[in-house]
Amino acid sequence: MLAHANLVIFQALCYDARALSGETMSPSSPPSIHDLSARVIENRDLGASHFLLTLQAEPVAAAACPGQFAMLRFAGRMDPLLPRPMSISDVLPADGSHPVLLQILHKVVGRGTQLLAALKPGERLQVLGPLGKPFSVPSPVAPGSQALMVAGGIGVAIFPFLVPMLQRAGLKPVLLFGARSSRELVRKDWFARQGVEVRTATEDGSEGAKGFVTTLLQEALGSSPEVAIVYACGPQAMLKAVGEMLIASGVSAQLSLESYMGCGIGACLGCVVKVRRDSGFAYARICVEGPTFPASEVLW
Repeated sequence: MLAHANLVIFQALCYDARALSGETMSPSSPPSIHDLSARVIENRDLGASHFLLTLQAEPVAAAACPGQFAMLRFAGRMDPLLPRPMSISDVLPADGSHPVLLQILHKVVGRGTQLLAALKPGERLQVLGPLGKPFSVPSPVAPGSQALMVAGGIGVAIFPFLVPMLQRAGLKPVLLFGARSSRELVRKDWFARQGVEVRTATEDGSEGAKGFVTTLLQEALGSSPEVAIVYACGPQAMLKAVGEMLIASGVSAQLSLESYMGCGIGACLGCVVKVRRDSGFAYARICVEGPTFPASEVLW
């Protein structure tokens, strides 16, 4: 009973913190954040422990922007105790126009994602979102300008939602996708069908260039003067290398950072990153001030 009471108190502190000042809230306006029970429509096995989860979560899907995330939790369970932050991979219309469905691309790495992978159509999942600061797109852009999307492994999950926004802005999206092996290059065919140029790198050399995705980025920066902006998501070591490379090149870049999170709305202060400020440095909450940050701002 004591553990249950503590959980209720923790959730009250976290989720009701939306009523606090703007300093502790998502940049989205309060009405755009929803906490709802979503029905599982599909949970497709993509292989190599990757799953594409589709949820009926109309309010979240309608309010979401590329780069944002949602907190997923299993209502009525204490294992796992805390919700899981997951990038919003895409939103889909059920009737041809209005966004109704929310897609989450995830990889099984622990207890929480094992439970997500086991969800069946018709089951329900509690969803809090959309959360965090979305990506932004430069404007205006020169004709033929490229937008590079640098993905490391499951970091590719955040980019399907971004593609149409880049195309509407007149940018040519190019996906630089790195993974351990060809089996983990999930959804690359989906990007190709959307007209996205896909370049791959694998650590074992089973597809594309052998090595890391940073090699592809270095080649792209050196061969194409039309790169207007770079977006990156993946492991911390990859983001650090990408950030340093882009700062040196002078190309504008936005990094999507990942972190363990207790609440997702800035109340628990459990996810922070050191960032550059005029006065020196400060600690920013990834869930609120991020997860997207200018590459020039993050201090590794």
